[in-house]
Amino acid sequence: MSRIGIVSIYTLQEVRRDRLFWGFVPLMLFVIAFTFFMRETSIVAGEEALNRSYIALTALAASVFIVLLVVSSMYREIDSKAIFMVITKPIARHEYILGKFIAFSLISLGITMISFAGALILGVGPAKPLAVHYILCLFEQLVMIMAALAITLGLRSLPSSILGVAGFYIIGHSTKKMVDIGMNMASAWVPALKVFYYLFPSLGLFSAQAAVLEHGPVSWTDILFPAGYAALYLAILFLIIVIDIRKRDF
Repeated sequence: MSRIGIVSIYTLQEVRRDRLFWGFVPLMLFVIAFTFFMRETSIVAGEEALNRSYIALTALAASVFIVLLVVSSMYREIDSKAIFMVITKPIARHEYILGKFIAFSLISLGITMISFAGALILGVGPAKPLAVHYILCLFEQLVMIMAALAITLGLRSLPSSILGVAGFYIIGHSTKKMVDIGMNMASAWVPALKVFYYLFPSLGLFSAQAAVLEHGPVSWTDILFPAGYAALYLAILFLIIVIDIRKRDF
């Protein structure tokens, strides 16, 4: 078995022992209960309120949950000095990071599949738009996992890491609105704003919520550009981590 695979298995075993990991069950129960609550209390049509709430809450809950897992796991290894194994052979530092990333990506995949299955059971929308939407959500979570690894390894403080990842998420979902405001203010800013839009994390790309709720046209090709963008952003974040971690003795 490769060293990356060993790190992944070790990480999954460690996460499984974490009480936070089992918090996913009550979290999903809360999401489902809250969506039904919104259906009963919303001023819009009950079915629309349920669908909108379920899609929004599952995406948010999945991102928050996986980020907390990553940050708590990495901080625990840094605080306990277990990360010293990274700077000893035969495990290279980039192999350690890839192993961690793969482990948390598998957890994220499982969460996404559960959310997708719940959407089908509740009849949130047609299967194809839902599949596209949750594939895009998975891409977003992969970016968030790598960002959480980079920020936690860089800051090495639990509160600072949580705040840093939260800021990354908020900026990622605010970028499009900021760009739209800038374009309305001055058309001359458009080229610079486009660079800003793709340079900063544009997490708004990873959603097909409108297609699900409005039964709009959706194609499997809609995931190609977000997939390429996610791959590029993952490569950049991974490179930043590798450069940073090579200089650290923890």
